[in-house]
Amino acid sequence: MSEDTKKVVAVAGGAVVALGLAILVGAWLMQGHATHRMSYREATRTTHPDPTVFKTVVGKTKPGVDLHKMFAVTPAVLAHGKQLFAACTACHGANGKGDGPAAVALKPPPRNFTSPKGWTRGYNLADIFVTITEGVKGTGMGAFGTLSPEDRFALAHYVQSLGKFDHDDDPDAEMATLDARYHLSKGVHTPNKVAVPTVMKHEEAEFAAPPPVAMPPASATGLGATLCRRLVADPVRAAEVLSQVPDWRDDLNVFARAAMADTPRNGFRAAVATLNGAQWKAFHDELVAVTPRPGHNEAGAAKH
Repeated sequence: MSEDTKKVVAVAGGAVVALGLAILVGAWLMQGHATHRMSYREATRTTHPDPTVFKTVVGKTKPGVDLHKMFAVTPAVLAHGKQLFAACTACHGANGKGDGPAAVALKPPPRNFTSPKGWTRGYNLADIFVTITEGVKGTGMGAFGTLSPEDRFALAHYVQSLGKFDHDDDPDAEMATLDARYHLSKGVHTPNKVAVPTVMKHEEAEFAAPPPVAMPPASATGLGATLCRRLVADPVRAAEVLSQVPDWRDDLNVFARAAMADTPRNGFRAAVATLNGAQWKAFHDELVAVTPRPGHNEAGAAKH
């Protein structure tokens, strides 16, 4: 056997062996001795809700608060105030000394509640309540009037507790001051909350261009229809002009002034100035009949 023949035989033999091994491995895998199958999971995308989209919330009036109860300091009130104060520690510090980690970036620096010096409004309970409610302009102290009165009082009590000095409270006078300013005893009204897309939808509908004046068909032979076809030069412009005059439907004189002003750029022909009383009424009645009021999708039926 030649050397070339031997090489061919060797290659062929190797191929047969490889094929046999492949068949054996395949059989082994089919019998369940394979490694775990690789599984692919479709990547999930984290979506963040749009803060401008939410259900419309109708405002409600909450019952008035008992100011005598709000001025009473209890362990439960202080505990609740301490929980709320946790959101203030970045600026005011854990102990209210105005040394929180964000304080270095604020000018003027946050208030040190442990000292009686330098308070912008004062440190009695009413003063602190007002500061929490309205904030302090020109400082890093924002307004937290969205907190309930109960929360604001609890926070004010806790802020006072951080300073071991006399806060000069006069509860009766302070209650009268706060009630005159915020009407707390009469109840608190929470405003309506409407999502931005909802507002935009209504704005778009309100300011959408009005439909053109509906021109009567040629078959309509009444006086009003005839005048409408003859005197409305531009149905689109006439509708735009009339949409800016809310009372034109209810007052013939208002309509006449609008129709005669700046003809023909207002959509009406100058010949309107030649109409007599009966013609003005017929013309007006026709346009009222075919022009929908704002908020109505269909025009009223024309009277011919």
